[in-house]
Amino acid sequence: MLDERKTGVTADLSLKNISVVGGCAVVQAVVTAVSLGEAEFVQAIYRDTYLAKRAVALDVPRSKLPFYPLDKQTKTLLRQMPSAMWVVSTSAAHGEDLAMTATSVTVPAAARGMICFNVGHSSAFYAGLGGVGAGVRLFALSTRQKDIAERYVTRAALGKEDRTRVEEECMVAASCTIEHTEDVQDHHIVLTKIDGVKVPEKDEEGLMPLVWQHGKLIT
Repeated sequence: MLDERKTGVTADLSLKNISVVGGCAVVQAVVTAVSLGEAEFVQAIYRDTYLAKRAVALDVPRSKLPFYPLDKQTKTLLRQMPSAMWVVSTSAAHGEDLAMTATSVTVPAAARGMICFNVGHSSAFYAGLGGVGAGVRLFALSTRQKDIAERYVTRAALGKEDRTRVEEECMVAASCTIEHTEDVQDHHIVLTKIDGVKVPEKDEEGLMPLVWQHGKLIT
């Protein structure tokens, strides 16, 4: 039996819906409670190198956990989990190249060749994003691309120079086709099938992924 005290953040979920797409089960659930075990640090490791290591910061004693119901402290805790930074790009129907910065990109372990990401309904990128069958590209950003990650949080039109830099300086690039979409509250969940992967040649040894943690980019 799993000893929850020795794990990191754990969440209780209330199942809402399951969709099967290309052998992958897309599960929609509502988080009902969040708990924290005995973990004192949150860290991200890439090829035996610590990208980020931060002490867990709580506004309340651990005796107050788990959180029922979810509150501000829950968001504070979840924001401390490190996330790789990505840029997602697509070509809108009118021909303009669009991009957005994303931390919600996941590669489902049980569904080889699939990548999932979220996009907010109010974003300009969402307005230009196509439906099932449309093409998108996903770029895992490197530490050389902090300015790009910051720029496409608020900007959608992908400039020519930035497009070149994203392609040449990223850790890895994936060309994908949208297989399934789902609206959940104020976000659009997009499940894509990978058509091809490219690892750019890098002129800098020791290049590392760009990571978001504790409300800032870790370079």
